Amino acid sequence: MQIVSKNWLEHLRLFFAGIIAVGVKHVSSTNRYYGTYLTFGSGDTMIQVYHAEKGPNTPHRKWHVECLDGEAVIGIQNFVNDFQKLDVIWCKFMFPYKPPTNGIYPFYPNCHVKNFTNQFFCFDPKDVALTVNTFVVGFWDPGAQFFIAFPRITDNNLYKCCRTPQGYYVDYTSCYYLPTHDQYWEFYDAIQQFIVFCNGGYVMTGISKKIAPYDQENHIEWIQCCRMGFQGFDNLAPPQVLRIARSVNKSTMVGTVEDIEEPDPMTTASSVPTLEAEHNSLWNP
Repeated sequence: MQIVSKNWLEHLRLFFAGIIAVGVKHVSSTNRYYGTYLTFGSGDTMIQVYHAEKGPNTPHRKWHVECLDGEAVIGIQNFVNDFQKLDVIWCKFMFPYKPPTNGIYPFYPNCHVKNFTNQFFCFDPKDVALTVNTFVVGFWDPGAQFFIAFPRITDNNLYKCCRTPQGYYVDYTSCYYLPTHDQYWEFYDAIQQFIVFCNGGYVMTGISKKIAPYDQENHIEWIQCCRMGFQGFDNLAPPQVLRIARSVNKSTMVGTVEDIEEPDPMTTASSVPTLEAEHNSLWNP
């Protein structure tokens, strides 16, 4: 009887421990990095938004669902909810000539926030100076697990737009709209693959939420994609990478590390051939 009693108490303790563990609310600051961000060597990052709601939502703070340095959003995925919910964001590395921040935020210094409940584009013709040449980098949710369908409850659908790095621009003459459904209002939700994403060289610059005629409920209706342009090598020097000098004091055998202020000559503008010089070298060996 004593053994049975001890086992019963142990099972009871584990039972209540399980209830407490299930009942604990998600703490935003403990969001698992590897459970949310999946980065590939191809320059693509997939961000699963599950349990990544809330957190900072101002332009110059890091959001829980935000592309990494040099990346831009190019696609969105919904599993089974007819795009009444966001499940995964696709970010792609788009700016090879952007100087890296080495993991220090902000990745882009000039950003602003929009709400795709009623603000469908990063660009705003009423505020050109702030919004021109901006693209989508992240999404924020107030705590509804990125559902967007419920009126008033999920009307705060924020997304962050940032300015292109020096030398890059958004080609607004190339923009097109990519719907989330076909002509019969069958939505492109899918569990295993992205269907709604921009073509190569294009980035997301807008997203809309509208009421579908067949169920009178909100769905993500389309995303806008625009080509990312680059002005050329002559207008932009490559990123400056400082060399690091390492030395050892022979008497104490203590090593020191210090930065050399002048940039590495391998990455200076003078050492990188221009397009014209490269063209001449090909035709005049």
